[in-house]
Amino acid sequence: MTVLDHDGPATQWLHALPLGNGRLGAMCWGGSPARFDLNHEGVWSGSPASEGAWAAPSDEEARELLAQAREAATSGRGLEATEPLQALQLPYAQAFVPLATLEVATPDSGAGRRSLDLRTGTHTWTDARGRARTVVSAVDDVLLHDVDGAAQQTPADPVVVWLTSPLRELRRQEDPEGLEVWLRAPSDVAPGHEPRLPAVTWGPVAVEACVVVRWRRLRSRHGDRLVVALAVETTYRGPGADLAGTAADVAGRARDRVARVLAQEPDDVIRRHRAEHTALVDRCGVALGDAHLPGPSRTIEERLTAARADPRRVLEVDPGLAGALLDHARYLLLSSSRSCRLPANLQGLWNAEMQPPWSSSYTLNINTEMNYWPAEVLALPETVRPLEDLVVALASSGRTTADRLGAAGWAAHHNSDAWAFTSSVGAGHGDPSWAFWPLGGLWLARHLVERVRFGSVDDDHARTVVWPVLRGAAEFALSWLVRLPDGRRGTAPSTSPENTFVDTGGRTVAVTCSSAMDRALVRDVLRSVVEVAPRIGPDAAKLADRAAGALLNLPAVLVTADGRVQEWGRDEVESDPHHRHVSHLYPLFPGDEPLSDTELGAMAATLDRRGDDSSGWSLAWKIALWARLHRPDRVSDLLDLVFRDATGVQGQWAGGLYRNLFAAHPPFQVDGNLGYAAALAECLLQSHRGPIELLPALPAELACGSAHGLVARPGVLVDLEWSDGELVRAVLRPRSPAQVGRTVHVRWQGREVARRLTDAATELGPGDFGTTT
Repeated sequence: MTVLDHDGPATQWLHALPLGNGRLGAMCWGGSPARFDLNHEGVWSGSPASEGAWAAPSDEEARELLAQAREAATSGRGLEATEPLQALQLPYAQAFVPLATLEVATPDSGAGRRSLDLRTGTHTWTDARGRARTVVSAVDDVLLHDVDGAAQQTPADPVVVWLTSPLRELRRQEDPEGLEVWLRAPSDVAPGHEPRLPAVTWGPVAVEACVVVRWRRLRSRHGDRLVVALAVETTYRGPGADLAGTAADVAGRARDRVARVLAQEPDDVIRRHRAEHTALVDRCGVALGDAHLPGPSRTIEERLTAARADPRRVLEVDPGLAGALLDHARYLLLSSSRSCRLPANLQGLWNAEMQPPWSSSYTLNINTEMNYWPAEVLALPETVRPLEDLVVALASSGRTTADRLGAAGWAAHHNSDAWAFTSSVGAGHGDPSWAFWPLGGLWLARHLVERVRFGSVDDDHARTVVWPVLRGAAEFALSWLVRLPDGRRGTAPSTSPENTFVDTGGRTVAVTCSSAMDRALVRDVLRSVVEVAPRIGPDAAKLADRAAGALLNLPAVLVTADGRVQEWGRDEVESDPHHRHVSHLYPLFPGDEPLSDTELGAMAATLDRRGDDSSGWSLAWKIALWARLHRPDRVSDLLDLVFRDATGVQGQWAGGLYRNLFAAHPPFQVDGNLGYAAALAECLLQSHRGPIELLPALPAELACGSAHGLVARPGVLVDLEWSDGELVRAVLRPRSPAQVGRTVHVRWQGREVARRLTDAATELGPGDFGTTT
């Protein structure tokens, strides 16, 4: 498992290394004073009343505006739909904001090395005086900073600890062994794309937080030992829930946790944290490369610098970097989405700005979903639970949004936040290309269905949690469909997320009828209903019949005259042929729509037209798409772009890696990291079409390697070993007793075999597929 080493302390936020337990995040700078930039999942601007406080059109007015937009769209006058759709907009969702910065001063010994052990979730600073270890424990819900040997101070010397915050300070209490600070978040934070509005507004109704920091000295064989513990409690109780009083009401819980931890030996606290973290990490892993890998004395920066300087591709020089970045992605997902109330946002759990890019919130037209693409296949299903909780809340609040549009079920547009915001945003002037897209709920429902497909939840969970969400999303989809002028059913008004086309008059237009993305999502949710309904019982049969009937008159993929996927309702000219969004390719990935050879060819032609270079998350999506097309050569092209130095790349949408391995959008967005992991997994294992496919898109530079604990549908653990691009062995095990006795089909290099799963491992080699290596 990877350890990320860096010489010297961080000199900026994007050099610092992340810790997190899903609730509390810290960016660790190393050095002296040790600095930790802190975030907490519950520290957001706004309140449960934020969305409802905006002036909105009445339901009657909203439906009339929608009717005007629909008539314009179906008549081929998409530009005229803009004004009524803008009249439907509320201003914006709220923002994820920083909590505080903690600094702990110890004597400065100059040079040192900092490292982040991804397997144990431990940050270590080592210098001539000793070492400082830091963890953010999920077991104890504290940050523990243990400085052993840095002190060469006498017990009489004071401990110097600072805590500063950009939030409003309500109360501060200090004593020789600690401090306690009560804070209030803003009542409103406008996104950066609304420069006419106040950036930050303070008011009495907002999240309050209590930060408790205490310390004690111990004696060790290295000298004086300093142990600092920090805990945070907030009044946030989760999406859809009211705030829980004030900082004073919740402070006791933070004090109690800190007191319990400081009463124990720090080694025991760290050991307990490491055991819990490691048990989750060790379920799955990928090792890439062979004996020519660089030695362990080289830092991750040195390895990247050397590989980038070589005229060959980065992963030809150092294939182990591909596995290191996958380890890093699994670590980021685990650290930002576990045992918590909210899923990973645009920046996971780590944000330094009071007015962060895109509010560091939830963008539902790709980014939030991409965060969770690796969760099932890379054996971290518990990380999906916070996403599931948010989706359940959106399914509740989104009923109002659907009703305003005259539709059944529930709907969510492309922006959301900690308060389960579902309305269209844009403040009356947002371009419908991004501001109007009420199908976010359909995409989110897929993630809950995938939990069923991968065997992560049982039938009772499917009935009580997954089905209500899926049913509401399908009811919205069915009621949103209209009869189009050509007689088919589709959606109107419709957009292709964030993209536009040029009409015959040379004008830029966003609104159409039945975009490819709309059709794909509606088909996806209706197909899911048909699939899941038998698990639910007779009450689900009626909806399944309606879904099956609607599918008969809803085309999947339309192909243009020049052989590409038709993105809009008609064959239009793109405003930007190289646009970063590839939403119209959803049926290929993450979808699983059966596709003909012609449709697969159109997908490839569309990717060729779009081009390779793009933002970090777009690169990840394209890798996954090429993997589904079984094109390892194109995967290689894109992987080289992923590993470039983000600070040296020019362009508004140019991905790469920052010094701490955060992926560039730019700026930093965690979806690029997490999407990469999912895409690499697609190169090694696919199971969306029925058979379990082994090494379906293995790039040449990753010709040697192994993997353990990958998860295939319908709940099969898969270990792999390969050399010179050829399978050496595969081992299959049932994930749960429910899979024992099931017959699975396994495919490699176009050959397929069937095996019945037993309690014992099932091993396959090249000979089982009728070939030898």
